Amino acid sequence: MTTRRTFIRTFSAPLLAVPVHSMYSNGLKSDEKILRVALMGLGSYAARVADAMKDCKRAKITGLISGTPSKLSTWGEKYSVAETSRYSYENVDQLKNNPEIDAVYILTPNALHYSQVLQIAKTGKHVFVEKPMALNAKQAKEMVEVCKKANVHLLVGYRMHFEAKTLEVVNMRMAGEFGRPLFFQGLSGFKIGNPNQWRLDPVLAGGGSMMDIGIYSVNGSRYMIGEDPVWVTAQETKTDPVKFKKGVDETIQFQ
Repeated sequence: MTTRRTFIRTFSAPLLAVPVHSMYSNGLKSDEKILRVALMGLGSYAARVADAMKDCKRAKITGLISGTPSKLSTWGEKYSVAETSRYSYENVDQLKNNPEIDAVYILTPNALHYSQVLQIAKTGKHVFVEKPMALNAKQAKEMVEVCKKANVHLLVGYRMHFEAKTLEVVNMRMAGEFGRPLFFQGLSGFKIGNPNQWRLDPVLAGGGSMMDIGIYSVNGSRYMIGEDPVWVTAQETKTDPVKFKKGVDETIQFQ
């Protein structure tokens, strides 16, 4: 199975090239266009993204946004990002004056995605946001509308839309190779690690297993059946209410 880490390394060039073609019309040949990206939120997954982007020919890290000054300094030196392109969350609005940044990749905890997408869109920069896009459909719709109004592209960092094996399975289903699907079962999960991480903080996570990993099963069913749900029922199982506080589900079974 392709992991997020190997996927970024393998597919970062074609993935990041998707908006490049439509973002620019300056007469350059397609292989001469470089997407200049600022990373927002310098945590563990941002480190994976940054590491993979070192080998990406169509995108380059040209900006950093963090609430930790030491990270801005360390990351800035490691990835050769100028001090003038390093921002805190307090002065991120100044991005609008930086011509060296085309897009911002938001890699912060789930509950921050909504407000930060709106904030970045107002700077006129294109936006990548990690999954889940928002905490609810109302937020997501507003994010789409704000980006449209600002004339910036909005892309959700959900790799399965581009993952080769997933696309091949979808093509097989559409070609009728599976007959008429009547049932699909998806299983997604992992054993949570550090009990102090943001995924176990209801304020930052906005949920638990469903919000973080369950969306793969939701979209998996949509890909394999080719339909959206018309009703849903779900049950939560919680074996450790101390670690998984109210508002953070440990296990969700849904139909």
